[in-house]
Amino acid sequence: MNTPITTITVDIGTEQVTLVNVFTVAPERQIELVEALEEATSEIFMSVPGFISANLHTSLDGTRVINYAQWASEKHYQDALQRDDVRAHVGKAAAAAAKWDPTLVRVRSIHRPHSDKA
Repeated sequence: MNTPITTITVDIGTEQVTLVNVFTVAPERQIELVEALEEATSEIFMSVPGFISANLHTSLDGTRVINYAQWASEKHYQDALQRDDVRAHVGKAAAAAAKWDPTLVRVRSIHRPHSDKA
């Protein structure tokens, strides 16, 4: 697995949306699910119009995988869900997870520590 430096930009007041999808998974299937999501991102989503980025997070207890995926707009995300290749991916990921909770969100506020650099 490669480890690129993130290029995520989070702004308020744009059309950009973020999919936060929390998967519940048996600990012995956590890596299987991550690999399925990584494969789909590399082979499918990277070429889907409006896709910006995806970040996968794994819980320390092995029971959750969180997919944090950014899209240019809600329409881009909805259009992607109509594609056969995307729908096949959703089915494959669902097969590895006990349940999932996809939520589409928009940034409301941003907070970060102040820095001496201006």
